[in-house]
Amino acid sequence: MAKGSQAVGLKVKSKGKEAKQRRGHVAVKKLSKSSMTSALKARLKKNSGRDDIRIDEQPQLLDDAAHSVPITERGGYPVIRKKGSADPKKWVTVTGVPVSVDFNRCRWLPDDWGQGVKATLPNSRSKPNGGGGILTCFVSPEMKVYFHKEKVEEHVGRTLSDKDGFNGQVRLAKLQAQQTIQLARLQIREVNKGGTKSFIGADKDSDFFRLLSATEKKCLPSKEEFHFCVVSARRATKLEGVRDIVAVQTQLQEAGITPTWYVDAESLEDYKALGLKAIVGGKLTPSRNKALDDAAARKKICVQMSDDIAAWEYRHGERASNKTDDAMNKAHALAQRFIVTPVAAARFIVAKMRASPDKPKLGGVYMLGSCARTFAGPEFVDHHFILGDFFVVDKGSSVRFDENMKLKEDYDFTCAHLKAHGSVLRCNRMTLTVKHYSNCGGAVATRDSKGVEEQRNIAILKSKWPGCFHKHPKRKNEVVLRWKATAEESEDDDDIDEGQQNPNRTSKSKKAASASRKESKKASVPGKGRTIKPFIKSACGA
Repeated sequence: MAKGSQAVGLKVKSKGKEAKQRRGHVAVKKLSKSSMTSALKARLKKNSGRDDIRIDEQPQLLDDAAHSVPITERGGYPVIRKKGSADPKKWVTVTGVPVSVDFNRCRWLPDDWGQGVKATLPNSRSKPNGGGGILTCFVSPEMKVYFHKEKVEEHVGRTLSDKDGFNGQVRLAKLQAQQTIQLARLQIREVNKGGTKSFIGADKDSDFFRLLSATEKKCLPSKEEFHFCVVSARRATKLEGVRDIVAVQTQLQEAGITPTWYVDAESLEDYKALGLKAIVGGKLTPSRNKALDDAAARKKICVQMSDDIAAWEYRHGERASNKTDDAMNKAHALAQRFIVTPVAAARFIVAKMRASPDKPKLGGVYMLGSCARTFAGPEFVDHHFILGDFFVVDKGSSVRFDENMKLKEDYDFTCAHLKAHGSVLRCNRMTLTVKHYSNCGGAVATRDSKGVEEQRNIAILKSKWPGCFHKHPKRKNEVVLRWKATAEESEDDDDIDEGQQNPNRTSKSKKAASASRKESKKASVPGKGRTIKPFIKSACGA
């Protein structure tokens, strides 16, 4: 199962170009760390007055966001400003052309140098609607401007390598982490009117918690009752990894929390060098178990999360009128959106868990980047897969991860909780903006192109939980969980497209399940003999 899609605002898939046009479907452009640079270059091209170059139009919200970032918070700003060095606000070429501080920075550029971009003039090689129009510039402390690495090397009198630019790359990674958070929040909000704030924060906890009932609010734990854990490995020396790490750390610190990072022994000092509170956890499942044990020893709720989450989002709104793509997309689009901190998300989930009559000990979020399809169903489900990217385990659970598993350990952990505690709680309207399969290090390093390790872990799941796991109808080396130990058959997980025939279920079994549900409803008497409890609110601790 592809966990935590990056695409914010993703719509439920509908077949055919005509269907998209009929719905007025407009694809949402995914914002990335290069988006700021693209917006800066587009603005420079527009301001140059040239009509012979192609200008890639950028969304207004992105242009506003890029323009609002101070030059001191751009990657091209010198890491070290020497006394008497040229002010980057006043950078110009020898001919007086202004140079704007870039959002990017070359890997080899020395700390006291800056990187900028400037508009160019047309020449004999210019073509109508052609590319170009922008040049990257390397600016010395004395404001000597060069356009090629070899000229910079001539100026400094030596060959430059990645070692010379390491500090600048670490700073770039941290700045891009901040911008990644802002862009993710920006796209969630889809701000397109009235300009853009210089900083987009999460919604107030008090506003978000208004969604809780009076009973649930009584069950709302304080942030001090949690042990926040980030499981990571071999990512603190890669710049892409540093970006992700800083993004997660920043969002937790915004909410007043310093998390504990559970990492591999070989990388411990690398994580500490980034200023993190890091301890050795071992490989994936041993790290997860150590985090659970540490939380239990402190008598705290355990929160575990991945090291690459850029945003948490919750959508609150009316259910779709039917299960068509149009109806679900409409309900999803009309829903109120909350950008929440990881701390608020964890507190919300635990309040729901503790107010539930079933008293689950494991809670989590929807497993895809868009929850549009869930608007045809319940907001909360109690026998479904809990994603390992972000989950909470309440006090009083002795369930631990199977350390024989290197992948899909969260599926096994979900089943173990269902067996031990009878239910879990998944918030179907809470989603994450994450990336996984392109990451360096971590669980990605365990996967292989032939899927051998995936299949080994799937075999373990099927052996331990017979009848509960089925081949995913669309995704290779993935499975669908349907918990069988209930009076009623659990609904399919919602990442299977509407109307697609599930190969693991026949029409006969559907009819039988439907008949069973009808008989169950007829026979049920409130308070007597009900095996499955509806998801209702009860007194905390009742």
